[in-house]
Amino acid sequence: MPIVDGIGSTKMICESASNSSHTHVPIFAVSASLMERDRQMYMDCGFDGWIMKPIDFTRVNHLLMGVRDDQVRNDSVYQPGSWEKGGWFEGAIR
Repeated sequence: MPIVDGIGSTKMICESASNSSHTHVPIFAVSASLMERDRQMYMDCGFDGWIMKPIDFTRVNHLLMGVRDDQVRNDSVYQPGSWEKGGWFEGAIR
């Protein structure tokens, strides 16, 4: 991103949302270089999940179904060893 990177823009979105009455907007990190060891940092920045490039759109569709379907979201929560699949960091939307 030319002016603000994904982490900076996510922090801005979360800050803006906390100052309004809008419901939570799920944010997914999308990159070919996301590191599993940085998972907690992504969560602390406000990301709800992640997906690796090259993007598997079938997987993206499944993950997005987790916005409304708790079972789908819970089935897609981070598990060690499955980082490349992408998923949700936590089972419940904040």
